[in-house]
Amino acid sequence: MLTPTSRIPLRWPGAWIDPALLRLLEGAPFNCLAMEWSAALAPVAAQARAAGLSLVAIGNQAQRSAGAAAGLEPVPESVLIASDSVWPGIASQADGAESGPTANPWIDSNGWLLRLAKMRSPQKTVWLMFAPPGPPQVVLLESYLRAIADAGAWGGKWVVSLDSDLRGGLERGDAKALSSWKAIAAAVAFFEQRRGWSALEPLGVVGVVSDFAGPNEAISHEILNLMGRRSLAYRILESSAAATASLDGFKALVCVDEGAPAPLLRRKLLAFANQGGLLVAGAAWKQPEATPTGMDHPRVDVLRLGRGRLAICKTSPPDPFMLARDVHMLLGRAYDVARYFNLSAFLSQCSASPDRTRELVQIVSFAIRFPNDLATVWVPGKHASARLWSLGAEGPSPVEMVPEIGGASLLLPPVPIYAGIELFSRSAG
Repeated sequence: MLTPTSRIPLRWPGAWIDPALLRLLEGAPFNCLAMEWSAALAPVAAQARAAGLSLVAIGNQAQRSAGAAAGLEPVPESVLIASDSVWPGIASQADGAESGPTANPWIDSNGWLLRLAKMRSPQKTVWLMFAPPGPPQVVLLESYLRAIADAGAWGGKWVVSLDSDLRGGLERGDAKALSSWKAIAAAVAFFEQRRGWSALEPLGVVGVVSDFAGPNEAISHEILNLMGRRSLAYRILESSAAATASLDGFKALVCVDEGAPAPLLRRKLLAFANQGGLLVAGAAWKQPEATPTGMDHPRVDVLRLGRGRLAICKTSPPDPFMLARDVHMLLGRAYDVARYFNLSAFLSQCSASPDRTRELVQIVSFAIRFPNDLATVWVPGKHASARLWSLGAEGPSPVEMVPEIGGASLLLPPVPIYAGIELFSRSAG
């Protein structure tokens, strides 16, 4: 019997009522079929059960109820389905169409959503239920692989869903469709085999403090989203827990929820600033005894508070796009956990083991790449070795490291879709 965390889900197409199509699962990692139930699927379900596959009912209430009556399982308690997930890609700000490498990238990603879901439910496996875009858009293999990487890099699972063209090609046994299916299955298997990476702790000296709900939901979610787009590494602090949590390692905290924070949390955050940190607070905060810095900033009043700084937003709510930019500008680049060169339209995730003997930098590229488009990633600290994992490669390859200004520059080949860079300290061997 499969455990909930071992389920590797595929959204079985409702039009696939021929049990012979189960042959596609031979050699593929999928062991769980998520079904929007109809009676026509009964022969498929019977053969899938006989093959030892797990069947889970999804869809609207009527479909879930009908599926339960037919013997399908509900979504397991140890699985969390994240709402509001999106098809990953670069959207034109004007019409939502895919844009090219010279356009101003507006990246749709589920990374921030997975980070927040895992913070709220750390013991659960997060499933994303988004579907590919429909006609007239053509869904390329690269888009499928990017969707898998966008979920896997942040520790989630995409319930793989196929567009009509790929479904039709697989039904016909089309060679190109079968090749794409094989690559999709291999990418899913890649992240399943490295599920342990999700246990590494996110790096980042910026903390976002919020209840992430009610009137604060929209802006707090967008702050997480936009910080990720700036490659500004952050950690999430739920406000009720932040009042008693350790703030060691943080250099800046962002708390712009509506209204004044609870007294205990307010004292904790002001103490953080007094001890040398940067605190970015909402307009509802009343200015404590502080000294003006003389900085003329269009969006925040910057005050000196003890050994640190307090930046109070001038408007409520603040513009999340400009806030993410301003936090990075006020903090500076000295505390970056990584810096990226010759990369565009990408997102990154940096994490490490608690003892920092093992670090991981993951890059998901959303841009069109070129054969000679080499990339460099700078990381601080000393590392004995590094290796690169890429989708489709038979195994990892060594990474050349060049010592540079308190860290090392990692010289990478082109990153067409995904790169996972493992770094090991000298003590790790």
